[in-house]
Amino acid sequence: MSKGPISQFIEKHYLHFNSAALVDAAKGYEEHLLDNGKMMITLAGAMSTAELGKSLAEMIRQDKVHIISCTGANLEEDIM
Repeated sequence: MSKGPISQFIEKHYLHFNSAALVDAAKGYEEHLLDNGKMMITLAGAMSTAELGKSLAEMIRQDKVHIISCTGANLEEDIM
């Protein structure tokens, strides 16, 4: 996978404490996808306020999210 500007920024500046854990998690996610792993996202609460559907749709198109588990209200509010 090629590194975009956000990935490059995170790897350069997120070096300590919890931010370093984010870098480790992102690298693990990347390795998981490269090994043909599948990603499941679980959601609770309102998606429409945060407009998560926009991000999820793009991640689905890029084959980065394969399963979504959420409440029916989330589906009705933002995806449909």
